[in-house]
Amino acid sequence: MAAVTGFTAKKAGSTALALLLLFYVGYQIYAAHFSRIRTESAYYFTASDSVQADVVALRKETVLKSPASGAVDYAVASGGKVAKGETVAYVYAGEKQAAARKQTEDVEGEIKQLQSLQSPGSTYAASPDAANGRICLQLTGLAGRINAGNLAGVSEDRDDLLYLLDEKQLVTGRVSNFNKRIAALQAQRKALAAQAGRPLGSVQSPASGYFTQTTDGLETAFDPSKALSYSSGDVRRMQSAAPSPVPGALGRICEDYDWYFLCVVPEQQVQEFRQLGGAPVSVRLPFASGTTVAATVAAVNRSAQGEAAVALQCKNMTPALAAVRKETAQIVLREYTGVRVSRKAVHYEQVTAKKKGADGKTATVRKDVPGVYAVHGGQLTFRQIFPKFSTDSYIICDPNPPEDELLTGSTVKLYDEVVVEGTDLYDGKVVE
Repeated sequence: MAAVTGFTAKKAGSTALALLLLFYVGYQIYAAHFSRIRTESAYYFTASDSVQADVVALRKETVLKSPASGAVDYAVASGGKVAKGETVAYVYAGEKQAAARKQTEDVEGEIKQLQSLQSPGSTYAASPDAANGRICLQLTGLAGRINAGNLAGVSEDRDDLLYLLDEKQLVTGRVSNFNKRIAALQAQRKALAAQAGRPLGSVQSPASGYFTQTTDGLETAFDPSKALSYSSGDVRRMQSAAPSPVPGALGRICEDYDWYFLCVVPEQQVQEFRQLGGAPVSVRLPFASGTTVAATVAAVNRSAQGEAAVALQCKNMTPALAAVRKETAQIVLREYTGVRVSRKAVHYEQVTAKKKGADGKTATVRKDVPGVYAVHGGQLTFRQIFPKFSTDSYIICDPNPPEDELLTGSTVKLYDEVVVEGTDLYDGKVVE
């Protein structure tokens, strides 16, 4: 009986060993043909090559002086666009007269709005529902502007909302016209005009441009016509000049044609800017409402110390830019757009392909090329990549490389599932 039991135990042990061996062999076969991997989707991305610099705005500016002593009533908001000869401000004997003139302007605007509503064909909303929809959209836009802290256009948004509310009254039949309201406003306008009286003087813009109600004393300290010849020492003097309002000034006009941002760049960046002479760049101003300005590298003047003064020529002016004098900016020298892949996904493989030469003959080309493994149809496909820009963590690849340089079937494409983790990778391998 004991012999039978020993035989049975030995048989069971042999069976278990055989099963373990079979499992091991099966696992090795499975691992050789299948692999657990981790992938990431390839996507379009724009990277930039930029430098940080302190810039100074240099443009043709005219300081506007008050023609008399008294209360100033601005006819144009700070940052407003003006035409040559347009009145930007009135001067009154006192604050009450100036306030009355301002109220007169507001009342005139309301009169025109109501008269416009009563004109045939001026009502856009054909039904109460359409009127309500327009009012809701206007309220949403107004709330969004206020929440974002952008108060520059709140007054205009308020006027538009009042217009829509008056429009709804006409559409719903609550009123047939605004004649009584218009008559009351006309009487109010007459009384306000009498209270305001005649101004002591007015100020007209000497040129078209943007008007700002502040001055800093630097409007005429440097000559914009010499922007291309200023040295790094000149620019540093501009940067260190303390702003000081001009006595008796009520604002300035910034002309809206060619103007400049000037900055100083260190020696190691001089050659890079010289290579970009005449090329477009972008100037990002994070502290000026996130404004980005298109510019060109107009001049690079190197000093004996190795650093250089750089003049960036700009052609676009906005209300936000008209108020900028000195800013810390990001100067974007180049931008690269393409398919982004993780640096961990890149492998170098030897690829063999048949290519037709300049003589028309087909030859076999064998070359080590960079690429990534993409999962396609449950298999790995090696795809050659053409880097345009790279960092320690990612690479921007050209999605349309030169056809004569592409040795694989295709390059990496948008939304490819690219392998970033895995072992024993090769072209054609079956994966889960």
